[in-house]
Amino acid sequence: MTPALDSSISVTPAPGIARSGLAQGVETIDARMLVLLRCVLGVSALAVVLIDPPKFGRLVGLTYFALGAYCAYTVLLAAISYRLDWPAPPRALHWADVVFYSFLIALTGGTSSFFFLFFFYSIMVASFCWGFREGMLVTVASSVLFTAVELSFAQVNGQYEHGNTLVPAAYLLIFGYLISYFGGYERLLRRRLALLREINNLWNPRFGVDHTHGINLDRLLEFYGGTPCVLVLRRPSPALNYVMYSASRDKPGYSSTPSYVAESAAGALLRLPDSLAAFYHGPGGSWWWRLRGYSGYDFDLGARTSSFLADCAAWANLLDTHAFVTVPYVQRDGTSGRIFLTTDRGGFSHADIDFLAQVSDAMSTVVENMSLVEQLISKAAEHERQTISRDLHDTTIQPYIGIKLALDGLYREAGEGNTLSPRISDLINMAEMTVRDLRQYASTLKDKAAMPGEFLVTAVKNQSERLGRFYGIQVEVTSDISPRLQGRLAAEAYQIIAEGLSNVLRHTAAKSAFVTILCENSHLLLKIGNDAEPGENGTKKFMPRSINERVQMLGGRAFVEQRPGGQTVVHVTIPM
Repeated sequence: MTPALDSSISVTPAPGIARSGLAQGVETIDARMLVLLRCVLGVSALAVVLIDPPKFGRLVGLTYFALGAYCAYTVLLAAISYRLDWPAPPRALHWADVVFYSFLIALTGGTSSFFFLFFFYSIMVASFCWGFREGMLVTVASSVLFTAVELSFAQVNGQYEHGNTLVPAAYLLIFGYLISYFGGYERLLRRRLALLREINNLWNPRFGVDHTHGINLDRLLEFYGGTPCVLVLRRPSPALNYVMYSASRDKPGYSSTPSYVAESAAGALLRLPDSLAAFYHGPGGSWWWRLRGYSGYDFDLGARTSSFLADCAAWANLLDTHAFVTVPYVQRDGTSGRIFLTTDRGGFSHADIDFLAQVSDAMSTVVENMSLVEQLISKAAEHERQTISRDLHDTTIQPYIGIKLALDGLYREAGEGNTLSPRISDLINMAEMTVRDLRQYASTLKDKAAMPGEFLVTAVKNQSERLGRFYGIQVEVTSDISPRLQGRLAAEAYQIIAEGLSNVLRHTAAKSAFVTILCENSHLLLKIGNDAEPGENGTKKFMPRSINERVQMLGGRAFVEQRPGGQTVVHVTIPM
């Protein structure tokens, strides 16, 4: 899906969007080379003036001073960049160079000075590091400043030779435009490669397909600085259904939550053939993009087409936008759909169709690979669960049953009137509950039955009730569960909480603890803490190893907070 399409720099990012390193921090050329080249320009300019001072006017002393200060400035910048490991040059630097080069030209004779060639350095830095628009701004500013300096110089000397002014200015404009175009286009290509690399990064199958689609739509939205980016899918299994993902600047973080749509509404968005991509610019946009209007590309035929204009006009009305581009989305399992990217400023071209087709292919390939990896993991995990279930039954449950039988015999031998009988009865109850829990756990492992998300709080409260009954530890449970909390994550969360409460029992003398379970945005937040222990002034810093390892496997993070009142709280954050 890579036809030869024309290339252009299209959508201008809208202001106010949070920009990541993908959009702004893409390296285009070696930053070290740019910094050192500025030093070379400064030293060479000073050397030329020293070789032939009379050629550069009457203010040679001031020229010496200015170039000497500029050389010191460039060396200082190089030293700072070296200490900072050669970062990309800030935007203000090339504008400072433009101002200095204009001042240098004024000192050394206007058009008779060859220093106007130094403007191309600023244009190159601006275009390759900041894009076409910045390069053109520097080009125009350089031409205007050069013309103003030359006219002022000519007026002072009473010489008005407009040709000497217009030719270099035109030279700056023409070649500055070429440098800006190629520099901006090179930067655009690198940003595209960076986006494709981000999409193809290794994904954790636990996060699921919804999370993958949502994150990628957010990246597309940020890359183009557009308005809503929509993915509509037709899924054939287990039953035919239609879902839609929508990324919007106004609602960040909601793109990973799909919404099911009716077949009629989805059919209106999926009416184009699966091989057709198109862009459309309505009458409400600028004249430049209205001139481009509408165009489609059929990937099967490898040719452009002007069909389906009425459908695209209807889509623009449905999506409430003046400009959009759409490409097909296809998976090998039969899932198909369409990506819609809209914008309220700028527009699209055939180059955007080509690039978005590559993005669509990359997204579908990532989802297919995730599904394959998840199947392999599931099969391996199923075999491992069955093995653990058999080992648990043979090596753990049977000894506990033996302990329970021995305690029953001891209870009958002691009799009900013995002072130890109540404590023996409690031990029998604990053994029975442990055997029941182990059997349930073995059955869960064998049958692959995960804990439903809504049962997490109930399971934690049951565990808390046991701690209070047998060990006198009162546990307060606070919860706010989201429907997005799925079975596997709920089971992992229960194990983390159970381990945390077990640590309170085994490693502290505290008689009260608390557990907080919250779902905020797309994260599960857990807090397991205990009150200050009697007679304890402070607690050493620690990190529960088993909890930390389990949390890291889930892609989350954990840390321990020591509060001034003596409370110890384990904080856990896990993405859902």
